[in-house]
Amino acid sequence: MNILIINHYAGSDKYGMEFRPFYFGRELVKQGHAVTVIAAGYSHLRRKNPDVCADFTEEWIEGIRYVWMKTPPYRKNDLRRLLNMAAFLRKLKQYAPRIAAAYRPDAVVASSTYPYDVREARRIADCCQNPCRVLYEIHDLWPLSLIELYHLSEKNPYIRSLQKAENSAYRLSDGVISILPHADRHIHELGFTDVPFYYVPNGVATDGKDEEAPAETAAAVARARAMGKCILMYLGGFSKANALDDLLEAAPLMPFGIQLFLIGNGPLKAEIAKKVERENLQNVTLLDAVPKPRVQGVLRLADALYIGAKRTPLYRYGVGMNKIYDYMLSGRPILYAVESSNNPVAEAGCGIRIAAEDPQEIASAARMLLQMTEEERARLGENGRRYVRQYHDYRVLAGQFAAACAGEDTV
Repeated sequence: MNILIINHYAGSDKYGMEFRPFYFGRELVKQGHAVTVIAAGYSHLRRKNPDVCADFTEEWIEGIRYVWMKTPPYRKNDLRRLLNMAAFLRKLKQYAPRIAAAYRPDAVVASSTYPYDVREARRIADCCQNPCRVLYEIHDLWPLSLIELYHLSEKNPYIRSLQKAENSAYRLSDGVISILPHADRHIHELGFTDVPFYYVPNGVATDGKDEEAPAETAAAVARARAMGKCILMYLGGFSKANALDDLLEAAPLMPFGIQLFLIGNGPLKAEIAKKVERENLQNVTLLDAVPKPRVQGVLRLADALYIGAKRTPLYRYGVGMNKIYDYMLSGRPILYAVESSNNPVAEAGCGIRIAAEDPQEIASAARMLLQMTEEERARLGENGRRYVRQYHDYRVLAGQFAAACAGEDTV
């Protein structure tokens, strides 16, 4: 098949986030498919951006053809980011006949995380001389996420615009792919009961390209171990949704033998650093984010790993956090403080499930991990590694993705 993926923020190992189109594209190419990714030339998510002097700047990365559209840079969520988005969508509309003729897709996947690109995906498909399916890929539920997480009114003009686009996306699509296992419930609640739904979760790359942890990270862990500490680690974004405030509230309640390592960057990093200093939390170590190829090397330095999330009705449709599967691949037990309709950690038997937003339970679970033998922790960790390799290897998931593009059963 010729598969065309539209993803505004698409990245790669070379450029950084967003990785999903890259990992799926790479495996689809190995399975004999031709994959083209159309993306904006500038994205705030990437570690670095490509050099794009003109629209249709092409670059081949591990067998995937990337087509970059020139878009204006921006720094934060302001007017310039909206202009970037508008420029990308305008060019998809303007160039739809050219895109269809040049790449002749059998399937167009609208995967930009927002629903505005589905109309342009349909426009491209309608310009094709051959039959072409349109798939809408849901990462997060927009605008429901903004309504339930940030309490924006349904009457807000931006929310109204997103809702109109989401409804249109379901009408214009031949199928919906989602990383959320129960997103189909949301689609049905909106009245769209006839749209085929394909659950294709996030996964892990098992290609052996992992690098060792940065020297400064390894040295910091080594110092803690020299003091006889057990390492409980969080690696990810420093944002409100990840419930790091609950982990910090639990820090003074934890036994002396545990050292918390919080590794990453994000909007709450400075605030968290001030709290650690103000409250003299000597059992908390903050370190900077690491590049994707070094993630596994860092995770394997830990004895156990923490994932948390704030309670929200939004999780009734499930969670699909990338870090869950990265954590499992490392072979370390997981302390899972998330309340959702699915529980990958329980399914894998690779950790301890506790209530969300409960520092006392976090501390108690940390104590349980400390009291386990190394063999018991290793057994939990190996359960996770075995599970993620069986069900979440991108080589397996790519086959499911291709089946969805073809309109076939993904099970």
